[in-house]
Amino acid sequence: MNTTNFPNGFVNGLTIRNSPVTQLYPGNIFWVNGSSVLGGGQKVGGSDGNAGTYTAPWATIDYAIGRCLASRGDILMVMPGHTETVSAAGSIACDVAGVAIIGLGSGSLRPTISFTTATTAAITVSAANVTIKNVILSAAFADVAEAITLTASGFTLEDVDVVESGAALNFVDVVDTSAVNNACDDLAIHNLSWVSVDASSGTVVDVDADIDGLTIHDCLVNLAVNGVVSIFAMVAAGKDLTNVDIQRNYGSRLVTGSAVGFITFADTTTTNTGILKDNSWRSLDTAGEIYTTAGSNITFMNNKATSAIDKSGYLLPVADS
Repeated sequence: MNTTNFPNGFVNGLTIRNSPVTQLYPGNIFWVNGSSVLGGGQKVGGSDGNAGTYTAPWATIDYAIGRCLASRGDILMVMPGHTETVSAAGSIACDVAGVAIIGLGSGSLRPTISFTTATTAAITVSAANVTIKNVILSAAFADVAEAITLTASGFTLEDVDVVESGAALNFVDVVDTSAVNNACDDLAIHNLSWVSVDASSGTVVDVDADIDGLTIHDCLVNLAVNGVVSIFAMVAAGKDLTNVDIQRNYGSRLVTGSAVGFITFADTTTTNTGILKDNSWRSLDTAGEIYTTAGSNITFMNNKATSAIDKSGYLLPVADS
């Protein structure tokens, strides 16, 4: 069987399992396989001394990123069963602009990135327009502060499961953003799943500065009791979300007597803009039936909420008359 490293890239785009990869301009395609199981036609196991082709893949994502060229549209194809460990901040450093990291496989065969050793273990994303798609992020240490430390714009996290490898092993946040205003504009999180039973589990995005164009679509987040943290975003004092787009998500935080919902703004502002549409929210009592804190200036369309067992949700906020 003939194999190729796709030296001319995918000039007409690329679709994997009916999911389009957004980099549409030509770039090199490199392969990563740290698994002991070789893919069909692969001649040797993964090694960072290899050529990075399908038949001779590299062993680690971090090494592969360093072989890419900024803004060319290079794509790293990560083989099913690949595992990699993040034991410190930057163990995987996404520091080359425009690189897409695409996991292959489905279910438990998707590439798994485990976070161990320290609460500061994190993937760092410091280059613009990076994509991470179809991987499992697994907490293997207690209270890992965040899976991803983000300091660049145009980052996409898509088709990702956030999991806990054992009891009392958890992430506090999924993404922590830069404290520099607008450094993390156009952050997109799509089809993320995060289910946690740990009370320290916090929020999907910890927003430490103004962000324009935050998009969260089609996510399922079901977290344990934490009475002070909203599940999708915590926005710092004096910071705003403009052109935010949050649609078709399901969220659940089984807490009583506390007003936590989808987004918490540390203070009231009329500078926020954007829409929350077609979302569903579950809490334990009416105190928790909110989507954002008061005075957020966000537009709401067809969002539902409930705190009752075996009952459909009701429109929240109430419909305009």
